Amino acid sequence: MKTLIPTFLALTATLLFTACAGSDTGFFDETDSAEATSAGGSTPVTAQASIVHANQTERIATIRRGYSFKDGAFLIVKDSQGQQTAVLKALPKRISGLRTAYVLEGEPFINNTVTLAGAAEAKRLAKIYRDPEQ
Repeated sequence: MKTLIPTFLALTATLLFTACAGSDTGFFDETDSAEATSAGGSTPVTAQASIVHANQTERIATIRRGYSFKDGAFLIVKDSQGQQTAVLKALPKRISGLRTAYVLEGEPFINNTVTLAGAAEAKRLAKIYRDPEQ
């Protein structure tokens, strides 16, 4: 009986530590592939970028699946009816997996889709929203 209790405690501690340990780093590993899977490995992820958070005070939007956008790219945000709701400018990529962007015009809402601005629109926006270095 005396050896059963320490053995049980050691086994329980081992199981607890191995259950809590894993390869999950806490970061969302984002890919550009439509075949990719979410963190659980069973739900397919689409390649469509969307707004997951919008802070109107700071004029910053957070985008899921936005890693295909280049740093400084102009982005168009549309609602479910296809109406443009905002214009964004992509900030540099970060390790976290989610992309952030400045809100230049309009008001993006959660679940709005995000696409790259066309060449003519990007040229027009670049004249209006110039970087201080230029």
